Amino acid sequence: MRLNVTSTSNVHKELVACVGWNAFNELYSCGDDKTVSRWDINGDAGGKVRTDRYVTDMHWFPAGKGGGSTGGNDVFACSFSDGCFRILTRGGRVERHVPDAHRGACVSLRWNPDGTALATCGEDGALKTWGRNGMLRAVLEQLQHAIHAISWSPSCDAVAAGCGKDLYVKSADPGGRKTIRWKAHDGAVLAVDWSPRGDVIVSGGEDCRYRVWDAFGRTLYASPTMDHPTTSCAWAPGGDVFAVGSFERAYLCDRTGWSSPGGGKCQLADGFGSVFGLAWSPDGTTLAGCGGGGYVFVAGTVGDAKEWGDAEASVSEADPHAVIVRCVSRENTSSTIELRDRASRLSLAHGYLVCVTTNQVCVYRADVQTGRWSNQPACVLDVRDVVTLVLQCRACFLLCTGGADGGAARVYGYEGRMICELKTQGFARPESLSDGVVALAPDTCAVVDRNDARVVRFLDTNAGRPVGTDVTHDLDVVHVALSQNGQAPDRRCAFVDANRDVYVVPVLRRGADENHALLATMVDDVRWSDTTDMLAAMCDGTLHAWYYPDAFYVDPDLAPRTKLVKHAGQAGVDFGKSPRIVAFDGARCTVRRVDGARIACSVSAHAPVLYKHVLANQWDRAIRLCRFVKDDSMWACLAAMAVANKDLNTAEIAYAAVEEVEKVQFVQAIKKIPTEEGRMAELALFRRKPDEAESILLQAGAVYRAIDMHVRLFNWRRALDLAVQHRTHVDTVLYRRARYLEEAQRRETDESFKEYSRSVQVDEEAVLAKIAQEGEKEKERARPVGGGVGGGGGGRTSRDTGGAPPSVRSMMRESGSASGGSSARSRASRR
Repeated sequence: MRLNVTSTSNVHKELVACVGWNAFNELYSCGDDKTVSRWDINGDAGGKVRTDRYVTDMHWFPAGKGGGSTGGNDVFACSFSDGCFRILTRGGRVERHVPDAHRGACVSLRWNPDGTALATCGEDGALKTWGRNGMLRAVLEQLQHAIHAISWSPSCDAVAAGCGKDLYVKSADPGGRKTIRWKAHDGAVLAVDWSPRGDVIVSGGEDCRYRVWDAFGRTLYASPTMDHPTTSCAWAPGGDVFAVGSFERAYLCDRTGWSSPGGGKCQLADGFGSVFGLAWSPDGTTLAGCGGGGYVFVAGTVGDAKEWGDAEASVSEADPHAVIVRCVSRENTSSTIELRDRASRLSLAHGYLVCVTTNQVCVYRADVQTGRWSNQPACVLDVRDVVTLVLQCRACFLLCTGGADGGAARVYGYEGRMICELKTQGFARPESLSDGVVALAPDTCAVVDRNDARVVRFLDTNAGRPVGTDVTHDLDVVHVALSQNGQAPDRRCAFVDANRDVYVVPVLRRGADENHALLATMVDDVRWSDTTDMLAAMCDGTLHAWYYPDAFYVDPDLAPRTKLVKHAGQAGVDFGKSPRIVAFDGARCTVRRVDGARIACSVSAHAPVLYKHVLANQWDRAIRLCRFVKDDSMWACLAAMAVANKDLNTAEIAYAAVEEVEKVQFVQAIKKIPTEEGRMAELALFRRKPDEAESILLQAGAVYRAIDMHVRLFNWRRALDLAVQHRTHVDTVLYRRARYLEEAQRRETDESFKEYSRSVQVDEEAVLAKIAQEGEKEKERARPVGGGVGGGGGGRTSRDTGGAPPSVRSMMRESGSASGGSSARSRASRR
C-alpha cells in the first residue's frame, strides 16, 4: 500500500498552514494569504473565503455530532495568530468569535470526537477546553513553554499535548487522573495524533524522527533519523495506517510504525516545502497535505489488494473507476469491473466482492464454472454517508457509515436486503470503528464498547438486539474475533486484551462454568478459520494454530495437545515484528508482515477433513483418518470432539491412542451406567460442569444419582439440601457422611448435619437396601450405549454390563471404597 499523488496545486500564494475535510468530502485549506480555499476530492479548486487574520490551524466539527438539519457538520473552528479562535460555517460566516483565548498565537485546536468540547493550545503554554458555543470550561494545564500540537483520545477523556521535548497526557476532567509526562524527542515536539482505536499515539519532532507510543508513554516504535524534521502526522479513520509529513516528503506507515521501503515514501513536487498539515478524507482512502511553498496535494492510497481463496481484487492504478479481479488458480483469468464512480473501498470474502464508491455500494460474485466476475452487480445499495468500514461473513455483511446524517451500523444480505440496524452502546460512534474492535458472524456481531473498552457486547444480526452474555474483562480489549461456523449455540469469541493475552469465551454462556479460557500470551493478531472452527494467532513471532479451541471447555488437560506451533524457521521466512493474519482458509494461513510482504503458512491439511467427518457424524471415518495420519494432535482433537458430541466409543479409542489411561478407565466406567441421563451427567462432570450435571439428573427424576454425585464430589451440604428438598435419602446422606468422617478420623462440625442426625434414625441395612433398590430401578430403565449417548460410529454398540452403578457397588462393600472405575471417575470429577 502506498500513496499516489493525483493532484498538486498552488492556489495559495504563500505558506499553507492547515487542511481539513468535511463530512461532504470537501477539502478546505488555509494559507498566509488570508484565504480559505475549497477543493473537491480530485483536488480541483472550488472557491475562496477571505479572512482578516493569519490562520494557524483548523478542524471540522465531527460528522453527525451536532444538532440541526445538518448535524453540525457545516461548521469548523479556526485558530489565529493573534490568540483568538472562531467557529465558522461552511460558507464562511462567523458563528462565534472568541478573542484573547491565548496570549500570543493560538497554535492549534481540536474538537473532541463527540463534538461536545473544543481544546486549544497556544504560545502562552496554556491548554484549555471550551464548549460548543465557545464558552471557556477549564484550563487543563499551564506550562512554561509553547504547546505546538494537541489531540483528543477517542473516548474524549484525555488530551495529548506536545510541549518542548515532552509529551503530556492530561485528563479532560480537571479533577481527574494525574497527568502523564515523558520525554518524547530530542527536539521540540511539532505534531501529535491519537489513534482512533485509542491504543497508541504518534508524534513527530525536530529531531527528524517520528515515534509511536502507548497511552502511558511506553515506546512502541521509533523511526530512523530522517533528513528533515517531522512537521505533521495524521491517523487514518480506521486506525490501520497513519501518514507523516516532512520536507517535500510524505510517508505512509503501518499502525505499528513501519514504513514500506518500496512504497511508503512519497516524494512531493520541488518547492513544496515542509508539510505543515495532513488530513484524511472521511472514508480513509484520500490524504491531503499542505506545505510552506503554498502547495496543496491530494493523494490516493493504492496497491492494497484484497485476497480470498484464489481470487485477488485491486483498484486499477490507471483508472480509479475500475476494479481488476484475478483468479490465481486459472491462468490468464482476469476480470475488469467498471464502476460508475470512483472506488473508495474494497472487501473480498466468501465468494463476494463489495465495492464502495462515493454514492453506492455494489456487490459482485464470480461464476463458479469459469471463475470470471460479472460486470453486472448482484445488488446495488445507494448510500448518502461515507462508508468507513465493511465486514463480511458467509451469510451477510456489515456497513458502518459516518457523515452529515450521523453514523450507522447496518447488516445487509448479499441480495441487497437490509437485515437490521445495530444499536447499542458499543456503536455510539460507528464511523470510528475498525475491524479490530468489531467482528461479524452469520448470526452474531461482537463489538468492543467505546465507552468502556473492558466490555465486549454481542448482538443478534437478525434482529439487532443484544444476545448472550456481555464479556467484562479486567483490562481493555483491543481486538475481537468470532468463529464463523456452526449455529448460534456453538459461537465462540476470541479477544486480545491490553496485556496481549488472548482468551476464548462462548457467546451463549450457561453460567460461571464457562469463563474466559486463556490460550496464549504476547499475541499480535488472532483470526478464526473461514471454513472450520480452528483458531490461529501470531504470538511473539511464531504462528500458533489451535485445531479445536473448544477443547479448553471439554478437556483442558488435553487442549495443549491440539495446538500447532510453527516458528519462523519452519515457515522458511522471518515473520518480523507485529505481523497480521489476513486470511485463514482451510489449511492455509496468510500472514502479512509490516513491510507488506505476504507469507503463506500451512497447518495440518487433515484437520479440515476431520471436521467434515465429525459434522457428518462419520466417526468410523474419523478414526480411520487419525490412524492413517498417526498424529497425536489429531487424536487429541478427536477425543475432545467425541466427548463434546457424547460419542463414548470414539472417545475411548482416541484417549487410548494418546495414552490417557485414567480417562480411558473413566469412559469405560461411564459406559457401564445403565441410563442415558446418568451417562450425560457424568460427561458434564468430566467437562467441569457440576451444575449442568445436576440439572440433567433432576430433570430426568434421578434424584438419588444427583445426591450421590454431590457426595462423591464431597459437596455434602448440597447433597443434604437435595435430600431434604425431595424428601428422600436423607438417612443415606447422613450414613455416607458418618462413614467418611469415621475413615478420616474427624468429628462432625456442620450444624445442619448435627441437627438432622438427632431427628433422623439411620439404619445401615435399610440404607444399603435403598441403594440397591435404586440400582435395580436404573437397570429397569437401562438404555444401551449404542442407542443414545455415544451412539455414533455407524451403529456400533458396546458391551453393557447392565449392573448397578459403581456407587451402589461401593456401598455394598464392607470397606465402603469405590471400584477402580469409580475411583477414576471420582478423580476426574474432582479435578
